[in-house]
Amino acid sequence: MTMRNERHARGSSRRTLAACVLAALALTACDTEKWLDVSAPGLLPAENLESPDAAPLLVNGAIGNFECALGAAIMVTGIISDEFADAQLGAAQWPYDRRDANTQPGGIYGTAGCTSAQGMGIYSPLSVARWSADNAYRTLEAFTADQVARRDSLMAASALYAGFSLAHLGMAMCSAAIDEGPEFTNQQLFAEAENRFATALTLAQQANVPNYQHAANVGLARVRLYQGNTAGAEAAAAQVPPGFRLEASASASEGRRYNRIFHANVQARNYTIEPQSRNLMTEGVEDPRSLTVESGLRTSDGQIGWIQQKYLAYDSPIPIARYEEAQLILAEARGGQDAVDIINALRAPHGIPDYTGPTDAASIRNLIIEERRRELFVEGFRMHDIHRFQLPLVPAPGTEYPVKGGAYGNTTCLPLPDVERFNNPTISG
Repeated sequence: MTMRNERHARGSSRRTLAACVLAALALTACDTEKWLDVSAPGLLPAENLESPDAAPLLVNGAIGNFECALGAAIMVTGIISDEFADAQLGAAQWPYDRRDANTQPGGIYGTAGCTSAQGMGIYSPLSVARWSADNAYRTLEAFTADQVARRDSLMAASALYAGFSLAHLGMAMCSAAIDEGPEFTNQQLFAEAENRFATALTLAQQANVPNYQHAANVGLARVRLYQGNTAGAEAAAAQVPPGFRLEASASASEGRRYNRIFHANVQARNYTIEPQSRNLMTEGVEDPRSLTVESGLRTSDGQIGWIQQKYLAYDSPIPIARYEEAQLILAEARGGQDAVDIINALRAPHGIPDYTGPTDAASIRNLIIEERRRELFVEGFRMHDIHRFQLPLVPAPGTEYPVKGGAYGNTTCLPLPDVERFNNPTISG
């Protein structure tokens, strides 16, 4: 059973309402200006969301905020890396594909939301998701188990989604801030995420919710690996059972809940597949895990588009954490023949031939990089893999950016955006 089956009475309309309310609260939490005193009978007063009865709504809203942010994060990091290429005519988005967004801290990566198929942001959506999950957790802490049914389970979910929000912030950002605090490096963000995942694991064990436990272990394995704690990453990854999968749900019912990858790549045709990620081969066969096809349709800027085949509908779910990622973390932590055996086991269900090459450290490193590229295709990992493995950028920095002007840059992580730097009193002084 996936987390989608476990969730707490989360219909599409309730999740959308909760997410929108939580997004508003998150944005105004850092704003010194007061809202205009206007009566709006259709709105929920903030104090109503801090009662025991509203606790599930807070958690649902946090999950909804993360699900929207995840789609935007996958698109932004996929465009900056080598998964997607720009295929539209809006200049505000070109810095992503041109890889010079790191020179424009006032750009849309810091300010835009998660609902666009053209100019999606990453910093604000993930920050809102993180705040709303932490806020749900803090609110639940003030209540007793007698006041809130399944309190430990709800708190585990809150900590879990705060952890994944922080993990994706660390994977995308060179630095970020939390709740008007100091500027954190991505390593500090991963440490914060580890704390949330550890809390989620403890609470999930107390509440006897196995899916939350497995998700927390995937999160722990991920951020421990990124911090260089391979032994800790291995220990957590080894706890994840075959078949486990935590997904972000999606829906065709309204725009905020669209699968953003399908929306931007397939439906709106604003982004195509980067040429070096088309028809990826493994052991001489086209790899079905990263399958791409020529659509036969023109993109927004007139080229013939290429589309990924992982998400083919507005309601296609998006993986958040799964067994296969945990296995790749084990392979990276163990290396050698163990890594080969793990990778061959992951290939087998897809009919991909076994790896039979050398097992020295350099060969295994390259094998893991390429296996992650295919297994985790368009799931939000590629840009940080390029960053942490220090992979060569293609095209090389300084190469002319065709048609739309400028030259390719060297972005592999995004700097603290101006919207945070100038509005955070701890940083701006």
